[in-house]
Order: sequence, then C-alpha cells, then structure tokens
Amino acid sequence: MGTRDGRRDVRRQSVRAYLHRWVESSGAQLLVVDPTDDGGALAEAMAGRGVHVTWVGSTLDALVEFGRTDPHAVVVTSEAPGIPAEEFVGVIRQHGAPYVIAGTCSIAGTGADGVGPLILAGASAVVVRPYVPQHLWELLTHAPRSLAEHARLEIGALALDATAYSVRVNGERIADLPLKEFELLRALMLASPGVVTDDELRDALWGTDGKRPGGNTIAMHVTRLRTRLGAVADVRRIRGRGYSLTVG
Repeated sequence: MGTRDGRRDVRRQSVRAYLHRWVESSGAQLLVVDPTDDGGALAEAMAGRGVHVTWVGSTLDALVEFGRTDPHAVVVTSEAPGIPAEEFVGVIRQHGAPYVIAGTCSIAGTGADGVGPLILAGASAVVVRPYVPQHLWELLTHAPRSLAEHARLEIGALALDATAYSVRVNGERIADLPLKEFELLRALMLASPGVVTDDELRDALWGTDGKRPGGNTIAMHVTRLRTRLGAVADVRRIRGRGYSLTVG
C-alpha cells in the first residue's frame, strides 16, 4: 500500500512539474503585484487552469515583468511600494489593454484601502485577499483576451485539455496517455503542422535543467504515441530537424 501511494505521489509531482513548465511557456499570463505574500499557493492552483502566475512585491518590479510577460491580466494592490498603484495602472494601460483587477482586504473597505483610485485609473474588477483561485478564475474569464485557448488545443478531430488531462478523438475521450506522451502530443499540437525540434521536445518533456535523454528516447515515445493515436493523426520524423504532427 505504501509503495502504491509513493508511486501515486511521484506521478502527482511529475504532473505538477509538467503543468508549471507548460503554463510558463504557453499558458495565459497573470501578473500579481502584492507585497503581502509570495504567491506559491495561488501559482500552484492556477497552473492546472492553464494560467502562469508571476508574483512581485512592488510596482517597479511589476513594470519590468509587465514588459517581459505581456500578461493577460494584472492584479494590483494599493499597498504595493514603488510608484503609486494608480499611476502604475495608468502606465500599463497606455501599452495595451490588460485586464486590471484591484486587490483589497474587503469590499466594504474600498474607500480605505485605495481601490477607488485604482478603479478610476482603469481597474475593471475587485478581488478580496487572500485570493481564492476559483473566484479569481471567474474574474479572469471576463478578460478581453481569451484564457480557454491556453488550457485546450484542438486540431481537426483531435482535442487535448490540459486542465482535465484528457485527449478526445471526435468528441470521445480515449484512454489516458502516459505523462511523457501527453506532453509530447501537446508540444506537437502547439506547433502543428510545423516542426518541433528534438531540443524543444526535450525542454517540453524533461525541462531545461539536469540530464536529458537522447534522440532514441524521444523516438520511443513517438512510436508509442503513434500507436495510441492510430489513424487520427500522423506524427512524422523530419530528418535533421525534428517531428511534425498533422491531423487528417
């Protein structure tokens, strides 16, 4: 029993690490500007929804991260040090139209904790701290830039949902893929019908740190994925370049 539980824990950790890698490179981006926490719990919860959280403690750091990540949405509190939060909101809204959410300790205290100026500066919603992932997700679904595209991929009859960890063919869910094959399929679908290089696949399947396997291991996973997908998709080896997926 203990061994089985141990294997289950290892699998959970592998899926968790995969989700973080996936959302960081391809997910929706959420920037949180709040000096009261490090955001670890929120980042963990939002990763499963296809949202990567960048958490900073000051508006000056937030300006840097805003330029780096081009976030879909920004949560900001009036207590954040640096330039005034309402000035920060005004600046970022001059460079696109991010969905801005004002963070507050309580809705009843909007006048006391500076939410009013943030609304006037361009915030479109208010969220109470500590942040509840489900509530924040509901607010994010109103953002002008779609979030759903980052959790789901669909090419012809083939559909992958990272949130549900599922693959469907013609609407019917197939047997769950092993983790590496799921990651492989996701990487190929993101680039389809383009080519994904061996190095890009290593990054997607094993991350950029530590020892990574060679091309034979990738080829083995590709062969297994082909078998599981059958005739619905063609995964081709492009000699000297990588792999490409097309769906008939």
